[in-house]
Amino acid sequence: MTQSIKLLKAKPYPLGMHVQGQDLIFSGKFNNETGCGIILYQSKDGVIDTSKPKIAPLTDQFRHGSLYSVRIPGGAGEYGAYQLMSGGLRYADPYSTKISGLEEFGTFRKNDEIYSVISDDDYDWGNDKNPHTPFSKSFIYLVNVRGYTMLDTSVPVRHRGTFLGLVRKIDYLKSLGVTAIELMPVYEQPSVLSRKSIELSHAPVHRDMTKARAMVNEVGILKQVDDADRLVNLWGFEPGFPFAVRSAFAVKGNDASEEFKDMVREFHRAGIEVIVQTYFADGLTHQEMQEIIRYWVSEYHIDGIHIKGRNINSTMLSQDPLLSDTKIFDYGFDYWQLYKGAPREPSKRNLAEYKDDFEFTARHFLKGDDNIIPSFLNLSQETGTSGGAVHYICNYDGARLVDLVTYDHKYNEANGENNTDGINDNVSWNCGVEGKSRRKDVTELRVRQMRNALTMLFLSQGTPMLFGGDEFCNSQDGNNNPYCQDNSTGWVEWKNFAKNKSLVDFTRFLTGLRSKYSIFTSPVPYRLMDYKAVGYPDFSYHGTEAWRPDLSAYSHTIAMLYCGLYSGKGQEHSFVYVAYNMHWEDKEFSLPELPMGCEWQILCDTSDMEVDYSTPRRARNLKDQAIAKLKARSICIFISKGEPVRTGRNKSYATNEPKPADADKQ
Repeated sequence: MTQSIKLLKAKPYPLGMHVQGQDLIFSGKFNNETGCGIILYQSKDGVIDTSKPKIAPLTDQFRHGSLYSVRIPGGAGEYGAYQLMSGGLRYADPYSTKISGLEEFGTFRKNDEIYSVISDDDYDWGNDKNPHTPFSKSFIYLVNVRGYTMLDTSVPVRHRGTFLGLVRKIDYLKSLGVTAIELMPVYEQPSVLSRKSIELSHAPVHRDMTKARAMVNEVGILKQVDDADRLVNLWGFEPGFPFAVRSAFAVKGNDASEEFKDMVREFHRAGIEVIVQTYFADGLTHQEMQEIIRYWVSEYHIDGIHIKGRNINSTMLSQDPLLSDTKIFDYGFDYWQLYKGAPREPSKRNLAEYKDDFEFTARHFLKGDDNIIPSFLNLSQETGTSGGAVHYICNYDGARLVDLVTYDHKYNEANGENNTDGINDNVSWNCGVEGKSRRKDVTELRVRQMRNALTMLFLSQGTPMLFGGDEFCNSQDGNNNPYCQDNSTGWVEWKNFAKNKSLVDFTRFLTGLRSKYSIFTSPVPYRLMDYKAVGYPDFSYHGTEAWRPDLSAYSHTIAMLYCGLYSGKGQEHSFVYVAYNMHWEDKEFSLPELPMGCEWQILCDTSDMEVDYSTPRRARNLKDQAIAKLKARSICIFISKGEPVRTGRNKSYATNEPKPADADKQ
């Protein structure tokens, strides 16, 4: 290597390599103050020439604390890539915005085989506009970019597992009612790891689980026990290059940054927001985290960021004025510190909490556990006054929806950790048979339970989140932690779509219901009182007897009445009554009496396997307006027909039948 490069002093910020006219400006952090420098390479048509590198040693005259900052005159036209050196090691700049060497998923690269690419992006965003969908109107769809389309035959082979592959699914996502797509980590990082390079304290899931790692080869197949050198990194919760887009998720030969921006722009055109998960590795400072978030928001036009990692002060990060209208997701915020106890206007809310408690409470209720009704009621109707609440039955970690009703236990042996990894208790129920079954009674019960779970999710007041593929029974065969399974276990199996399309149609029915009736998407908490003097509270709880909810430890039934008379102008004003029977026996529910001029119809019964949800759903008349019979483990949705009739000036809409005196005091 030659040392003939002329260097000049430069300002210490921003960090990384930047083009300024014909010059290059570099600033970087080095823990070793001796033997550090920059290795510069020429490149042509994107191919780096490593045969004639030039070294630029960084001496004390260029140091500001632990930062070294230099100007390289004329470097912009001469060099196309670089590496850093320190302590005898060569490696790519962690502040790089583009990386070369990690384009092939499943190929292991040593640190000195990874290069930083010098670029001066000038992307034309045109009239790109962020949708800014409020939390109350949002539906989040979570995917792993690679795993979602690898097995999708409707996507061209070259586009599978890429950002352009996701663009091919926009029409499908729109048909589901999706308003935001959340991506598991898409920043640049190795796809195959050396055990020596991983963080021993790595926590792959938000529950701060620390565990050993599985031994798998480049395509996710289990290796021999004595071969512990290589680890597949499908999920992406590893340290890497947080300012660069993951090149293995781009079509071969494409610029990953440009392809990602193309994807974001297409999703925005469709009215769909883009949220990215970012794992902040141990050791990153608050300032570095702030810079990473700012860069993705300003450079890639993302709509939100889901903070992942441990010991992160998300409350401090959220105070950045640049992020005041960027959605930020975490598992808790100090709203008192942020807003001093004052409620936040729904239109200005940009913070939301992911709710593990809803996930497991809903699962307990679904399987018929005792002492769960009060918790389910509190969580299902949760609408924050300062931020949003994201509800889900299944997240990326844990059982898939179909596995939740198929397996009582986890089956993670393929991960190579003797089934010790992952969550030990899925809070699942196999419906009587462990594993897959052809018994009609078992398969129908499983479909009913999945319908029940989806109904609980989409009729809750929080922002629903669905993991991609759960709507058509994608299975991981009982593996609840496939972080290393770059194969059919960790990918979405699209061949299941056709045979399970009825569940997709049911999902569309629920999202359509949520969109049509604003009573399911209230941006503020219900008051549970008749504050408009219409004879009914805005929302009320019931049991098998109207107006009398059973909240005892052994209760498995509950009903909720949504009064449409509180909806705004131009909105649907129907009453909606949702009855949940999670008991293992059939139950009779008394129906609340409606105002004069209205009668009940049944819109949905999750136990009815004959209903076709692929066509517009029409409610059926009920002969009995007083009693409804619900099958075991089923949910029914009733809706009012007709217009309420007032009987005189300033009279309420209430019927002549009096309610119990404590009806409005629930």
